[in-house]
Amino acid sequence: YTVTNVTKYRELRNTTNRLLNKIETIGGFVFYVGLQKNLPPDKHNPNYLYNPVLLEAIKRIDSFCAEDCDPKGHFILALDEHDQRQNLITAAARSMYGAGEPRKRLIEPPFQLESHRYQTLQAADWIAGLVGRFGAYWCD
Repeated sequence: YTVTNVTKYRELRNTTNRLLNKIETIGGFVFYVGLQKNLPPDKHNPNYLYNPVLLEAIKRIDSFCAEDCDPKGHFILALDEHDQRQNLITAAARSMYGAGEPRKRLIEPPFQLESHRYQTLQAADWIAGLVGRFGAYWCD
């Protein structure tokens, strides 16, 4: 989803619109969670940002399930591979079972898949990339 590709390839725009419309048609949704990067690129640590964004995403999905889903509605979260896997799973488990407001709708801590082997995860990667670019643009 570079500016060049989006401008040059009408098929990319059409496919993206069809995918987003289908998600909405079947009752799904796309949402954005992100943090503005305030440090210069050479001092930026993406692993530091990933954890709070993941926990906020879990909170929002849990809240959605509690308010808008079947009373017994729960969810599972699959993530793309990440080198901080151990830390992310631990943080998610603490979010599920910890003090405060536990995330009761998350069945188990997130698990990881290789996006190149799962088309749905690859599509989610593309949507995340697109929505992330929109978020950066909106933030500016």
